[in-house]
Amino acid sequence: MSRAKTRKKAQRAVERFTWRGVTMTATHTPDYISTGWSHIELHVLKPKHKPVPITDTGYRSHFIDEDELRAAGGAAAFFHAWLEGEATSKAYLVALARWAQLDLFDKRR
Repeated sequence: MSRAKTRKKAQRAVERFTWRGVTMTATHTPDYISTGWSHIELHVLKPKHKPVPITDTGYRSHFIDEDELRAAGGAAAFFHAWLEGEATSKAYLVALARWAQLDLFDKRR
């Protein structure tokens, strides 16, 4: 039997969390490409199109060492810390201010 067929499929875990009023999910897939490396994904659920500092699209994919992810407290905690760390960036603050303005022509809301 080939090695590919005997390899156990990695189990995905999904956590829902809220950061500054934005509901998101953090998905963790361990041993994604190789043993010891995880694939984590961030999805913004609501409000749609509200700016977050680490993605312009509402989705973020990231590869990380299992030990580093475990030390961070898991995927949701890792993303939460990353979001907090980038929340004071000028680009994010400008995007947030624009989003907060009432724009009659903005069809994303």
